[in-house]
Amino acid sequence: CCQDLSSAGLALYLPNKEMLEDGWLILEIQEVITDIYAKLFAPKSVEFPMHHKDLANKFGLVLSSELDHAFEFTSLSPKLIKNLLISMEFCHPVDSDLLRDEIRSLLVTQDEWLYFPSLVSQDAPLNPFGSSPSDVQSCVWLCWELRGLGYPFLSPRFQYSIFLRLAHKFIQKVTDDQESQILQHSCTVWKNGIFWSTEHEVDFQVQTFSSKATVQVLVRSRNGILPLMKEAPKVIQEVIKVKEHHCPN
Repeated sequence: CCQDLSSAGLALYLPNKEMLEDGWLILEIQEVITDIYAKLFAPKSVEFPMHHKDLANKFGLVLSSELDHAFEFTSLSPKLIKNLLISMEFCHPVDSDLLRDEIRSLLVTQDEWLYFPSLVSQDAPLNPFGSSPSDVQSCVWLCWELRGLGYPFLSPRFQYSIFLRLAHKFIQKVTDDQESQILQHSCTVWKNGIFWSTEHEVDFQVQTFSSKATVQVLVRSRNGILPLMKEAPKVIQEVIKVKEHHCPN
């Protein structure tokens, strides 16, 4: 019955992953999401003096206890809030063993960390590709854009989930603990974009531009056109898939 209400859009049934026989049924889901937006993601131009919690930081990492504190005056349990944010792709639990040393050195607590792409505060790097003029000429490039007519295209939830989806699906998992392997399969994330490289020497930069209602995928292949033709369509298809899920109109 709970799953039926959830699939019909009348409520949201959220299973408790820690207790498989337990779960939550949220009847006023839109009200809960509005509260989440106000507390965590309200732009600086909008003032919420009694509600907004500024948790943004360079890496987008938030302590589970900080999240609990942000919602301490609500009637919802901290576990429900955390599970809801994860299931709706606002954030993802962090395995600190896979973080770079410069970040891991900051994690001085044993508390659980959550990664929020939308709470990354750093601006885009000047040139994530690191290309010189000779590199530009010797590589194969592709630029693809998905443009909308404005609202509701590029909804907040689309922008929150797109970088999580791309990171989980396309960035290689590290099987070797060597620092060189970790750096080779790492990615760079900023306020509105993500950059990563593949083992076939194909580099991807995906950015969202709210003011232009545009998603841009910029691809560079350092190994000829065939790897680009093989890998680029998969990333583009994932962008379209996320767009259709969060912005169907």
